[in-house]
Amino acid sequence: MSAIGRRTKYVSCKTWDATRDDFTFPETGDPQFKIDEILSKPNVGLAFSGGGTRSATCVLGQLRGLKELNLLKNVRYISCVSGGSWASVPFVYLNDTWTDEMFLGQVISPENLTVDALRKTDRNSFSHLISDSVIIDNFFGHAARFAGDETYSRAIGDIFLEPLDIDSLKRSFSLNANSVSRIIQNNPRLNRDDFYTIHPGRPFLIVGSTLLRIDNPPSLPQKIHFETTPLYVGSRVFHQEAGSKGLNIGGGYIEPLGFDSDEPHDPPDNSHVVEVRLGASRHLYTLSDVVGTSGAAPAEVLAKLGLDWLGFPEFRHWSVPDANNTRAREYTFGDGGLLENLGIMPLLMRQVKRIVVFINTKAKLQGEGKDEINNSIPPLFGKTPPFDLNHVFPEDRYSELVDKLLAKKVAGKTVMHRAKYPVKAAPHYGIEGGWEVDILWVYNERVKEWENKLPANIRKKIGTGSLGSFPHYRTFLQNPPKVIDLSAVQVNLLAHLHCWNITAPENAELFKDMLT
Repeated sequence: MSAIGRRTKYVSCKTWDATRDDFTFPETGDPQFKIDEILSKPNVGLAFSGGGTRSATCVLGQLRGLKELNLLKNVRYISCVSGGSWASVPFVYLNDTWTDEMFLGQVISPENLTVDALRKTDRNSFSHLISDSVIIDNFFGHAARFAGDETYSRAIGDIFLEPLDIDSLKRSFSLNANSVSRIIQNNPRLNRDDFYTIHPGRPFLIVGSTLLRIDNPPSLPQKIHFETTPLYVGSRVFHQEAGSKGLNIGGGYIEPLGFDSDEPHDPPDNSHVVEVRLGASRHLYTLSDVVGTSGAAPAEVLAKLGLDWLGFPEFRHWSVPDANNTRAREYTFGDGGLLENLGIMPLLMRQVKRIVVFINTKAKLQGEGKDEINNSIPPLFGKTPPFDLNHVFPEDRYSELVDKLLAKKVAGKTVMHRAKYPVKAAPHYGIEGGWEVDILWVYNERVKEWENKLPANIRKKIGTGSLGSFPHYRTFLQNPPKVIDLSAVQVNLLAHLHCWNITAPENAELFKDMLT
């Protein structure tokens, strides 16, 4: 066993029982953990949708634009799913060796773009990581090293974390120096270098994934929302008898260091700290596990075929409210988008009052009643009964949203719409109803206003060749036989579009109003 394995065979971790009447999310309510920096920010959040490297590219441009307007410092939360997490996690945990300018790239107005600039990526930039994402080689390389259920996560980590030096399988993660100090108080054998912490000033990160219970009967959930943050991992809602052999799932959170552990032998102490056994160092929950699990889109199909042993994420889980009398079981985990692909639900759970939802979709916006619209939007308005779990907004507001977005597309403008909605309770997520949220929807679409500003030699390439589907690149096999790779031109052009969608003078005022 490695040195880190010996020191983390048994660890003590704080837990939070979300079934308690006095439960509040730790970052804003736990007296020991709440963060004044978060509470001092406006109650606003960003939701970055899934969509593989297409979404990761959109997020790159969106973060670049928000950084250019100096708005990220005002954001309380980033909630992300799947491909949205592939960009958000490295940005939030960016090593001090890299500057934001290196990672995000340069803001260039459409008039000043050149073909040469589009063909190049700086090796220190995130755009280079996207355009160099050789997942097949990474996957089989880790499979050959018997990585087991960590194979996929390590392959994703190799792409998006390893070049930034935040992929160590021997380091856990937390929020900041204070949170690490609290962990070390309970675990004196650990030290500061055993943890990654977030880049100073970043929003609080929430990464969505899905615990899969495919064999559950219809009376029990087959998919359970799970989330990872720098302070805690788990599922807020208590799902009775939804687990293996009738065990309960969810209802609380544990510090990341203690996730994927055996059940505690003793009940929590007065500070709600438990000692758990991780065992081998491979059970250390790492940032690679976070990005891999959130983006494990094939996991559901493999689970249905009985092939969930093919290198996709599995973790031990036990229910925090049952800590006195439970058993840990290993469960298959998959992409957060298998249940909710926009990342909006965690923000509604926390009653974030203003939310920018970036819908980084491959679906062209065609209008109500058409197949071609992002399929995560209608369920929010109760329009697709199989997804009743996600119904949070009034049904009669759906047509208005579609019409407003479509009108922007027809006018050649950035496709976005701002509106306020009463929130309906969604018990599966623990979302309370009876309050109002202000949302700015931003849809991935062609923007003629931006395209018309491009030099003619670039403009004429859109809609042809490798840019034939711009900006709706496929999530998989956009450039076959490569699985998720995008070319430098594809990445750069899409990122510049989404940066401009935020920084264009007319749009910038709207984003400033939303995020200040």
